[in-house]
Amino acid sequence: MPMTARERVVNTIEFKPVDRIPIFDMIHNIALLERCTGEKVTRENAFDLLCRTISMNLDATRGVTPPAEEKIFADKDGFVYKQEWWTTWLIERPFKDSAGLKEYIRRNIDELQDYHPGDIWTFAGKANVWGQADASPREQFLALQEKLGDTVLFPAESPVGLDTAWIRAGLDLFIYTYAEDPELISRWLQALADFEVRRIHDVADVELSPVALVYSDLAFKGSLIFSPAFLRKEFFPRLKQVVDAWHSHGIKVIYHSDGYLMEVMDDFVASGIDGINPVEPVAGMDIGELRRRYPRLTMMGGIDVSQLLPYGTGEEVEAAVKRAIDEGWRGGGLIVGSSTEIHPDCKVENVLKMWETVRTYGSFR
Repeated sequence: MPMTARERVVNTIEFKPVDRIPIFDMIHNIALLERCTGEKVTRENAFDLLCRTISMNLDATRGVTPPAEEKIFADKDGFVYKQEWWTTWLIERPFKDSAGLKEYIRRNIDELQDYHPGDIWTFAGKANVWGQADASPREQFLALQEKLGDTVLFPAESPVGLDTAWIRAGLDLFIYTYAEDPELISRWLQALADFEVRRIHDVADVELSPVALVYSDLAFKGSLIFSPAFLRKEFFPRLKQVVDAWHSHGIKVIYHSDGYLMEVMDDFVASGIDGINPVEPVAGMDIGELRRRYPRLTMMGGIDVSQLLPYGTGEEVEAAVKRAIDEGWRGGGLIVGSSTEIHPDCKVENVLKMWETVRTYGSFR
């Protein structure tokens, strides 16, 4: 008898038997929605077609939002953003030097002492994950889950705080200011982590979702953004704090960062994470090496979305999926998907081939 998506995902992370390897992804591709649903995407129906496509094809997903209207807007602090389709960029900051950044940080540390249910701090500032609707957080989550059917919906992504800080500051200015006043930056990072832990204890509910995605992007292709020494001092203790908070509610943790993380993978494992995402091949992350070094770590992703899915052939996609399964599956520990998201340049045929190969080659009879 086929398993539910939740059973498939949880058993995979716990290295228990499953009927097939699960599939995870984010879908940001209009042509794929139209192919899967047979309908033309409009602004009015985009969200419904997205949910239908997810429910038809994925065992787990996150970040389910329709393509947004293009616009430029500012928040109350003077940060300016550009929003386009599924992406938002921070394009202007209200300070130009370390003195201005320090003033903002001190003000933000004070702001971070004031938490209201559902509040979250990201690179785009303070928001409320539940919005302003009249429905309760649980009702809103369940309404979206109903549209997704059996697919496991990860709750709002959980920021550790480091990339919230460096993106809002700007990387260069963040580094200069840390050199000038490391104690202030450290207090800021701790305030961000403490704020997120309060949110976790407020919203965590294993009945709603058995898995959370915790994130800070820490790496480029081939290298870390920050030194291992800096991360061990300023990041990994706070990551453990966030992971422990989710675990205290019985919720598994998948950690997300793009880029090459091998220099500090031992530190990630020591922090208690249950899995890693997106396992970016062109950045140097190799599923076979990860499995050899970390036999009980779940890998989620692993199929290149930079070159393979946009430009490769169906045969190349099939071979990549089979290799990922051969090298990454050890009675569990592998959830296959793109190495971040199905973006607009991905070939529809390649995406469908990836999913088809997982369902056939990754099935257990």
